[in-house]
Amino acid sequence: MPDIKYINPYTDFGFKRIFGQEARKNVLISFLNSLLPDKHKVEDLQFMNTASKRAREESYGAVFDVYCKSPSGERFIVEMQQKRQELFVDRTVYYTARALSEQMKKGDRVYDFDAVYFIGIMNFTHRIEGLAPRVVQVVSLKNQDGVEFSDKMRLYFLQLPLFDKKENELVSDLDKWLYFLKYLPGLDYMPEVFKDEPFCDAFEIAEYAALNEMEQLAHFAAIDEMARNWDTLNTARKDGFAEGKEAGMAVGKAEGKAEGKAEGKAESLLETARKLKEAGVPMETITRVTGITHL
Repeated sequence: MPDIKYINPYTDFGFKRIFGQEARKNVLISFLNSLLPDKHKVEDLQFMNTASKRAREESYGAVFDVYCKSPSGERFIVEMQQKRQELFVDRTVYYTARALSEQMKKGDRVYDFDAVYFIGIMNFTHRIEGLAPRVVQVVSLKNQDGVEFSDKMRLYFLQLPLFDKKENELVSDLDKWLYFLKYLPGLDYMPEVFKDEPFCDAFEIAEYAALNEMEQLAHFAAIDEMARNWDTLNTARKDGFAEGKEAGMAVGKAEGKAEGKAEGKAESLLETARKLKEAGVPMETITRVTGITHL
């Protein structure tokens, strides 16, 4: 058996196993409540159908695995995003808006929506000009005075690379969940700070030794897919750099030739102008023929 203590939560398989089990939903409830304000705390959850396989494939590597709602109707979408995407934020807005539109009702209360919360766990940083980088970025609908205009849509972006607390610095539940998500694949024991529920439950669920043979195969298939995706991305970057370098050299060579040709042409015109002047041709005529105004 390979020397692995815990599964990788960055993969489709790992994330679903830890946070997407109906029987162990106390883990997801704790994670959500570590983010949400008191007025939005969750006591129970019902898991809903996640995106289809085709939809996941079309989402360019996004793990859109957890979609659930509370007894009072609030929807929660939780997604792990491995790779940087230029339109990632726009896509999250689309997901959230779609979860709102799916609630369309008939009758007088057609627009009486329950709130939708999107939680994006990002293994990269998304810089916004003019804003200081934050581990947790909270986005909601507010007016120009910073007052919440509507509570129907709220987005949370967790940027794991910005989280740098050590084990002895973990204070809040959110600290612990961020540490768990960022460092779980490299841990070989459960730190003492996680001894209480539901954190100990999360570590128990994530133990590789608890997987059956089929689950182990699924785990390694997910790891292999993630590695291949990274390799494809890195190869594309290297190929793009090489192509750019080659194109730059070709452009430089062409520009050099053109510049040399232009310099040779200018020198030839100057020589012609001098000979015309020596032959007594008026300067006005020389300028009209060669473009040179002074000799």
